[in-house]
Amino acid sequence: MSVEERPQPDCPPGWVLVQPELVGLCGSDFSIVGGHHGRAAPPLVLGHEMVGTVAGSEPGSPPPGTRVVVNPLLPCGQCWSCRNELPHVCRNLRLIGIDLDGALAELLTVPAGKLLAVDPATPVAEAALTEPLAVAVHAVRRAALSAEQTVLVIGAGPIGVLIGLVAEAAGCRVMVSEPHPTRRRLATDLGLGTLPADVGPLEALSAATGGQLADVTFDCAGRPPVAALLSAVTRVRGTIVLAGLYGAPAAIDLHAITFAEQALIGSRVYTHADFGHAISLVEGGTLVLGRLAVQTFPLDAVGRAFEAARQGETLKVLVDVRR
Repeated sequence: MSVEERPQPDCPPGWVLVQPELVGLCGSDFSIVGGHHGRAAPPLVLGHEMVGTVAGSEPGSPPPGTRVVVNPLLPCGQCWSCRNELPHVCRNLRLIGIDLDGALAELLTVPAGKLLAVDPATPVAEAALTEPLAVAVHAVRRAALSAEQTVLVIGAGPIGVLIGLVAEAAGCRVMVSEPHPTRRRLATDLGLGTLPADVGPLEALSAATGGQLADVTFDCAGRPPVAALLSAVTRVRGTIVLAGLYGAPAAIDLHAITFAEQALIGSRVYTHADFGHAISLVEGGTLVLGRLAVQTFPLDAVGRAFEAARQGETLKVLVDVRR
């Protein structure tokens, strides 16, 4: 990675110039930097989790100076999913910061329809969490949670913790399974129930629930050993939601899922409505996102920012493009 000077980006008709403020780093950014992403190719400006201010004007877009978050999804508009109001699962889906230059820059161009204004009173660091929160909102909606259900979240990374907070706000009992001691402590500090790490997840969950197990299990880890456990930790006719991305096929006990009549559900990014709901949660302070452990680095220290994010000693790492 390097920081370099570039000309101001061209702004085609229907697009708007945005001045990024804070940009979140996530797992897909790590795969890009590591050269493992299936689509992203260098040279590329990273950054798809962003909050910034409008720096240009376009009919129908917020006026210049408005703080906005950006929905980075760019569906093709032609495939079956797009034609049937499911553009978030577009067969040819592209993302800002993955398929074209993203927000780790002083200026960025985005389609005008992808901007959503943020209440000026909202702390900018909380607004920067809108995109991953939208992922969590979508996963919870896919699960069709109801109050008083027991929810197991496997993996206390940013998405896992946000799913836990959204589920808790829906009236569910949340249990988190996380082997990393710092991540487990961060989840505990947020008031989420955490399973002990000195026994296996199934044994720990069984003890915590009196053998009833989870009504809904969210796999936010995306690791083969977790896939093998998903049916075992979920009750009969329970629901399993795949909220983490697997880099390769993983073994899962389909025989056990069939005999328990469990539902196995995929969850990919978010809909426009999910993104809007995430903004309302941020603006309303419903989840008290200011409690989250967040570390911020200036743009010229982006290498240190990535290293801090990989170590997992803080829940979320942001890059302040203004510094």
